[in-house]
Amino acid sequence: MLLRSLCSVCLLIQVTTISAFLYDTSLYVPKHLDFLLSQSNLTRDIFNGYDATLSPIYTKNDPTKPIGYDPESPKRWNYTILLYSLKLVEVIEPEEKVSVVMEIMEYWYDPRLTWNKTLYDDVDYFYTRQANVWSPTLSAFGVNDLIDFRDQDFRLVCVNSVGMIYDYVSVRVSANCPMDVSRFPFDSQICQIRFCLPVFNAAEVEILNTIYQGVLKAEAWKTMGNSEWKLVNISNRVETLRYDDGFGNLDLGIYEITIRRNPLYYIYMIIFPSFIINALSIIGVFMKGADKMSRLNVGLTNIMTMTFILGVMADKIPRTGTVPLLGIYIIMNLVIMIIAIGIVTGITELRRWAAPILKRKHSKFSGKLETFLGPPLEYSCAVLLELATLAMFFMMIGFWLDDS
Repeated sequence: MLLRSLCSVCLLIQVTTISAFLYDTSLYVPKHLDFLLSQSNLTRDIFNGYDATLSPIYTKNDPTKPIGYDPESPKRWNYTILLYSLKLVEVIEPEEKVSVVMEIMEYWYDPRLTWNKTLYDDVDYFYTRQANVWSPTLSAFGVNDLIDFRDQDFRLVCVNSVGMIYDYVSVRVSANCPMDVSRFPFDSQICQIRFCLPVFNAAEVEILNTIYQGVLKAEAWKTMGNSEWKLVNISNRVETLRYDDGFGNLDLGIYEITIRRNPLYYIYMIIFPSFIINALSIIGVFMKGADKMSRLNVGLTNIMTMTFILGVMADKIPRTGTVPLLGIYIIMNLVIMIIAIGIVTGITELRRWAAPILKRKHSKFSGKLETFLGPPLEYSCAVLLELATLAMFFMMIGFWLDDS
């Protein structure tokens, strides 16, 4: 008997708890019920006879003639793209490709979905499945990849009383971005992400694009880049892709981003080590008391190191006809080391050839010249080459500070 009573109490508690979750009187006030009834009547009326497979775009025009040639025809159908957020994912320099995640609001006009809101209890807009209305197919123009993160079965749109339809799109776009690496690693790149409606020509559809005001603030750009690249500017415009026949004209909504590389990685991984290696190698090549072969080994080791660094750099940039700034720096270090090896070899041979001749003259000048052809000449050349190495290093640091 006691066990049965305990079971009844537990069942009563469970039913009470479930009822508390399933029923909330604040959600079912009369005003809300009236709204649901008005919305149901509204959607029943406007979708009665509506065909979501047919577009509202006016097609009785001649694409070979100028836009607006017929004053009695309606204006071009407008399609607007609003960039709400952007995040740089990666930049693949050898492939000249940039990938971004974009949050976009798109909206368009459908005159078949208009109503007088006073007839439906002032219901000005409602939300519905995208499959219930006709929607244009937004495409990215000239891209490698486009991934739509929305669930195909649960896409929603907002429809208002004047026939405007609003949709939210979250996509990852991988676009081609021709790169100028002449100032690598202190370079900035300008990349374009272009959108279009490929089925329709420019005589039928006008694409408009804009940017949410919050995205245009410099503070927002700080979170849109990544560890290697930072966003420094974003702009928008519309261009028309034109052909002579008129049929192929296509409006392109373009978002242009300017990104700047963070060069710190290359400074402490390539530029600074190259400077230290070259500076120490020059000291080793001109070291007093070292034999000729040891000096040559130091120089050749330096050359192999610089060649390896060049190979590492080459894997990071596209194979263009432009020599990047970092490549010039490494090549100049190579040239300095080759000059150092040449000077050491040349001074040794010059001393061997000139010493007997100067000793036979027995003059004060010849004695000073013979002395100068020894360590003083080598030290003077070493100092000049060290200064050249230091000047190249400070030149690279100057480019860094100029971009900061």
